[in-house]
Amino acid sequence: MDWMDWAKAIAITIVVFGHILMPFSKWIFGFHMPFFFMLSGFLQKKRSVRAEAVNSTKSLLIPYVIYNVYLLIYSIFTGEYSSNYPIDMLLGMQWNLSMACRPLWFLLSLFIMRMVYAALPQKGNYILAILCVVFVQMFHGTAPMKPEMNYFQVFEAVICFPFFIIGTLMHQYKLEQILDRFPVVLRYVCIALGLAVGFYFISLNGSVIPFRLMLSNVPLFYAGATFISISLIWLIYQTFQVRNAYIQLVSEGTLLIFAVHQSICWPLRTFFPNNTLSYILISLAVVIVLSGPVWLARKYCPVLIGKMK
Repeated sequence: MDWMDWAKAIAITIVVFGHILMPFSKWIFGFHMPFFFMLSGFLQKKRSVRAEAVNSTKSLLIPYVIYNVYLLIYSIFTGEYSSNYPIDMLLGMQWNLSMACRPLWFLLSLFIMRMVYAALPQKGNYILAILCVVFVQMFHGTAPMKPEMNYFQVFEAVICFPFFIIGTLMHQYKLEQILDRFPVVLRYVCIALGLAVGFYFISLNGSVIPFRLMLSNVPLFYAGATFISISLIWLIYQTFQVRNAYIQLVSEGTLLIFAVHQSICWPLRTFFPNNTLSYILISLAVVIVLSGPVWLARKYCPVLIGKMK
């Protein structure tokens, strides 16, 4: 699926854009992680619990520990290190770790989603996805559902599990191909309308940061993120059916880029003026710079990109 390589490369670039704190980060935070989880669900295979535990431990938990150790050393130089760091890392308390470590919440939440998806039958996963939305509507912003209580990033897994399941449904029923029956112009009209509706919902919502468990209006969050994520999948599927070696490299290295980009973004910002063009250039530079380590990891240390020899 050449278009999926483009989708993953675009998704990780959007994530880096958002974390640079560009003026339109509100718009990016409204959908960037749901989009990532939808792609993850699309690519997910149904395995036994045992097989999934082995696979996800190798591809998610081992990299989680490796990158946290690297970022632990990084936090010493930035002055963010504390004596509780190792314990918080083992408990999945990303909130207590340095800013550079916080993107690693994605690995823990995705591990939980994969295990739940393997443990439940298909209908059970669909029902649970609905219950997750109900739970978030009822409890988000309450005392128990706070970042300070978010061990192993369970709450983010609850918030984003519905997007993961939508991704599995899209793959199962080939929903990325749903526009193929329409004329080309009409396909892009539908995509444009989907994006417009999604961004309209985001405009009505307040600040949205899944890591901080900040969703403002829950129905608007789910509606906006779903419309945009599905529309982006349609757009990329219709537009990028072409193989590109560099895009494939970035696609394979999304885990590495996701894990370490913050430790590069912030130092780079000191060399650029604070404006939108600079933020765009920094984001692109980070992805390009990290494609080098991705190439090395693919060749010599695949565990760093979630693969095992």
